[in-house]
Amino acid sequence: MKKVKVGLQPIVSKLNLPTVLKTAVLPGDSIERLFIATQVGEIFYIGNGDIRTFLDIRPHFTVEWGTSEKTDIA
Repeated sequence: MKKVKVGLQPIVSKLNLPTVLKTAVLPGDSIERLFIATQVGEIFYIGNGDIRTFLDIRPHFTVEWGTSEKTDIA
């Protein structure tokens, strides 16, 4: 078995509770982008070296921490 040296480096910072990382190609685009979803209702994507907001549903989403109910989506 070959030894492989792997190094990691941060690509974004100051995101609030990131939970999902996914790559995808948007319709009409040819570049695969990295999407990051957060627990609080934001989805960001990284394109051309900077992070941009793709979707923000925080104004339409109420979460009561400490309960089992995560509803009230307008």
